[in-house]
Amino acid sequence: MPEFRSLLALGGEMGERIRLFDWTSNPLGPPSGWPQSLRSALSICLTSSMPTSIYWGREFRLLYNDAWRFIPGPRHPSALGAAGAEVWSDIWEIVGPQLEQVVTSGRGFVTRDQMLPMTRFGEPEETYWDYSFTPIAGEDGRVVGVLNQGLETTERVGHARRTALLLALNESLRPLDNASEMIAIATRLLGEHLGVGRVGYGEVDPAHEKLQLERAWTDGTMTDIAGTYTLDNFGKALHDRLCAGVAYAVDDRDRDPRLTEVDRRRYAAIGAGAVLVSPVVRHGRYIGLMFAHDTHPRRWTAEQQAATAAVAETLYQEIARMRAETALRDSEGRYRLIFEQAHDIVFTADLEQRITAANPAAAAALATTSEQLIGRSIAEFISSEDFERTSTMLREKLRAGGTTRYEVKVISPSGLLDWEINSTLAINRDGQATGLHAIARDITERRAFEDRQQLLINELNHRVKNTLALVQGLALQSFRGDRDRTESQAAFQARLATLAAAHDLLTRERWEGATLGQLVRDATRAHVEEGERLVIDGPEVLLNPRAAISLVLALHELGTNAAKYGALSVPSGQVSIDWAVVDGRLRIDWRETGGPRVSAPERRGFGLRMIERALGTDLNGTVSVAFDPGGLHCTIDAPAPADARIAA
Repeated sequence: MPEFRSLLALGGEMGERIRLFDWTSNPLGPPSGWPQSLRSALSICLTSSMPTSIYWGREFRLLYNDAWRFIPGPRHPSALGAAGAEVWSDIWEIVGPQLEQVVTSGRGFVTRDQMLPMTRFGEPEETYWDYSFTPIAGEDGRVVGVLNQGLETTERVGHARRTALLLALNESLRPLDNASEMIAIATRLLGEHLGVGRVGYGEVDPAHEKLQLERAWTDGTMTDIAGTYTLDNFGKALHDRLCAGVAYAVDDRDRDPRLTEVDRRRYAAIGAGAVLVSPVVRHGRYIGLMFAHDTHPRRWTAEQQAATAAVAETLYQEIARMRAETALRDSEGRYRLIFEQAHDIVFTADLEQRITAANPAAAAALATTSEQLIGRSIAEFISSEDFERTSTMLREKLRAGGTTRYEVKVISPSGLLDWEINSTLAINRDGQATGLHAIARDITERRAFEDRQQLLINELNHRVKNTLALVQGLALQSFRGDRDRTESQAAFQARLATLAAAHDLLTRERWEGATLGQLVRDATRAHVEEGERLVIDGPEVLLNPRAAISLVLALHELGTNAAKYGALSVPSGQVSIDWAVVDGRLRIDWRETGGPRVSAPERRGFGLRMIERALGTDLNGTVSVAFDPGGLHCTIDAPAPADARIAA
C-alpha cells in the first residue's frame, strides 16, 4: 500500500483526487483492494504525458490522468469513478460498442478522426478524435479493463475541411463573370459546410451608410432577407464590432447580454436564433460582410468562424477581380479610342499626383506632347493653393471613395486657362487605389462669356434705372399744372411710345448705338413721312445710346409741337432737318416753313424745357430756339460724342 500511495503522489492533480476520493460507496471499492492489474495500468495512466484514461469493469468505470481531464469539459471531476455510459451518454452509442468489442475480442482498437457529437458545454458540437482502446488483462487472463489514449483532432479536421471548401470555392468562382452567381455559389457552399439555415453576403455603401444584402442561400427552413438595411439595423454592438474588423458570434439570441430587447426582436423577426457575422475590411474600412444564421441556438466554434471569414475574404477578392477584369475587358478598347480621340482633356496620375498618361487634347492645351507630360507633377501646372486643394480632395477620396468635381486655373504657354475637372480613383484588382483618372474641360471661353454677361447685366440694371428715372420725369412734366387730363395722358403715352421706339432701335443694334438718320425718321414718322413736307439731309452719324435716347425725345417734342401749332399743322407746311459734323462738333438744324405765323410764347412749355435741359446735359451742348414769324428754327450744337462716328 505505501508504494501505491507513492504512485498516487506522483500522479499530479488526478493522483491526489484519486487518493482523496471516497471509494467506499463506489463499485471499484477502496484502492487497497484494487488488483495488481489495475494498479499497473493506473501507474501507466498517471505518469503518461498523453491524455490517458482507464475504463474498468463491466460498467467501464473511469480513472484518468491530468492530460485527459480537459476532454470531458465540465463533466470533470465528476467523471472520476463514474460509469462510462453516464459520463458519455451523448456518444455512448459510438464508443460503447467499441469498448465492448475490445473486451470481447481481446484485441485493441484504433481510429483516426472519429466524429463524436459531444455536448460538453451545453450545446451539441461536432468533435473529431484520434484514439486507441487497449485491453487490460486481469490476474486470470481475462480482459477486465480498457486503456484509452487519444487526442482531439477537431481543429485539424476543420482546417482540412476549410481548405477543401476554399479549393472548391475558388474552382467554382474563377470562371464566373457575374457577382450574383458568385455570391449564390459561395453562400451555398458555406451554408452546407456549416450546416446552418441561412447564409448571405452584403456590400457596404459608405456614402449612404447602407448595407445591400444579396439574395441569401437557405436550406428551406429559413426565409431570404435580401434588401437594403442601415448599417446598425441589427444592433449597435454588432455594428461597432464589424466596423472594428472583428467577427461577431451570437450563440443564443435570447441569452446574449450584448443584445438589447430591440435587437432580439429584430433577430426573432427573421427567425435567427444564432448569428455569426464576419466583416470584410479594406484599408481600415468596413466594406462588406458574410453572415450565417440558424433557427436554434448553437455554439459557433473557432473553426466555423475561421471558415466564414475565409469564404468572405475569398468571395470579396474574386468579385473584385471579376469586376476589374470585366471592366478592363469591356472598356480597354473604348478607353483607348476615347483617350486618343476625345476633344476633352483626359489624363491619369499616380497617388503622388504625377502624370502617368495624357491624351493629345491635354498635350495640345499645354502646348507640348503627351510623352513630355508623363512624369511631371500636376503642381507644375496649377497654383500652390489649387494643388493643396486637389491634395485634400485626393485624401478624401482615399478615405471615402467617390468622384470629385472642381475648377482650377491652369498655367499654359498661352496664359491662364480655366479647367473643369472630374477626378476619380483608379482601383486595382485587389481593390486598392493606385492613382487617379481625370477628365477636364477647358471652360476659359465660357468663363469669359459669363464675365461679359455679368457686365451686360450690370449695364442693363444701370440703363433700367436711368430709363425709370426718365419715365418718372416724363410723367411729372406731362401731368403737372392745370392741363387737361385727356391731353396729358395722350402726351405721356406719345412720349412713352417714342422712348420705346428708341429702345427698340437700340436693341436691334445690340445697344451699340443708332444712326442719326434713323432716329430722325423714327421720331417724326408719327407726324409725317419723309417726302415733300419732310426733308432730311445729313451723313449717317452713329450716336451712343445715351445721346440717341435724348435726341429722339427732343425730336419727338419738336415734331409734336409742329403738328399741333407749327408747319405740320397745315397742308402747306414743311419741316427740314439737316445735320453735319464739323471739327468735332455736331450741328443739327430743325427749320419749319409754310406754317402759321409764329410768335414767341408767354412761357416755355415742357417740350422746350426738356429739349434745352436734356440735350444740354446728355450732349453737353447748347440749344437755341428762334420763333421767327415764318417758322420755328431750332439749332442743336454739341461736341460730337466720343464714340460717335460717320457710318461707312
